[in-house]
Amino acid sequence: MSVTLLLGSASTSRAAILTRAGIPFTQLAADIDETALVTDVPEPRVQAQALATAKAHAVSDMLLRDTLPDGPTYIIAADSVFEFEGHAYGKPQHPDVAIERWRAQRGKAGILHSGHTIIAVLGGRKQRIVQETVSATVAFANVSDSVIDDYVATGEPLFVAGGFTLEGHGATMIAGVDGDPNAVLGLSLRAVREMLDRLGVALTPLWTATE
Repeated sequence: MSVTLLLGSASTSRAAILTRAGIPFTQLAADIDETALVTDVPEPRVQAQALATAKAHAVSDMLLRDTLPDGPTYIIAADSVFEFEGHAYGKPQHPDVAIERWRAQRGKAGILHSGHTIIAVLGGRKQRIVQETVSATVAFANVSDSVIDDYVATGEPLFVAGGFTLEGHGATMIAGVDGDPNAVLGLSLRAVREMLDRLGVALTPLWTATE
């Protein structure tokens, strides 16, 4: 019986990570109220995992309501929260917020927490759930105000956790990463493989050819 991996996210970055690794998947995203979910969860690491789990459940609920999968389906969801000086930061969303954050974090380091949840949908219902949070320390270059202004003007940092990425323009402003770089990009492939192992699914037979 064939196995379906379903990425429960609209993130192009997470989709690109799976594609580069030759992992076949389909994609379905669900809207959740992120702010409401983490209102009473102060710890950034716990926030990231709570958001990932909420997304996985929302997507699995949509799937089971609208379509009964033909075979085993494994919903992979992830979400990230940036921790800087003990505080949790999600997506800046507004340019002035992104500028303020970058001026505070330049020349310093923070921790990017990526929560991962996989829900196994078997026989038309949720059967098992596994979770793992992967954290990595990100060091930022001591960039000037003008570089920060130009970066924020591109719009790239507005809708990513912490206001930065490791790809695109943001790569020019990162001094180093201590930990899993894929987790910083949004999805730890190592964690996904090990979580699927825990669910009895071997990832390697699913690999497809990569360019």
